Amino acid sequence: MQIRLVGRLGLLVLFVMATTAACGAPAGPSIEAEEVWARPAMAVKESAESAEGGAGMGQPMPGTGAVFMLLKNRGSEADRLVGGQTDVANVVEVHQTVMEGEVMKMQMLANGLEVPAQGEVLLKPGGYHIMLIGMQRDLAVGDTFALELQFEKSGSLSVEPEVREP
Repeated sequence: MQIRLVGRLGLLVLFVMATTAACGAPAGPSIEAEEVWARPAMAVKESAESAEGGAGMGQPMPGTGAVFMLLKNRGSEADRLVGGQTDVANVVEVHQTVMEGEVMKMQMLANGLEVPAQGEVLLKPGGYHIMLIGMQRDLAVGDTFALELQFEKSGSLSVEPEVREP
């Protein structure tokens, strides 16, 4: 009798393992962010020239910042990072650095950045990154801040970048 119980238990364990393996990746996209960090950045400041009524006519000159990370999609369907939101900047955009001739330029990815099913995308200096436009406060080494990433299918994902030197 004990042998039969072990045999049935063994079959049950095998069944559970096979079912789990067959299920594989979660249905739809399943996005995770790792190693999230940002470069130090300066807030929007009023320049001396604009404060004196110069060309800026009192308008602040916008500061910019950048956020980097590893995005992983453990799901069975691709997703797309389309933007985000944070209190430290007016605008959050998905950008790519490209070479045009001998000039390096940053361009917004109008359709967002695809994160393939069962794949990953590295956002790093000189490549894909999150651009923070119109900085509202300085970001100093050691600071952290809240950033809400927006995905086409998954909705939002909250991350907390730490500011550090590259």
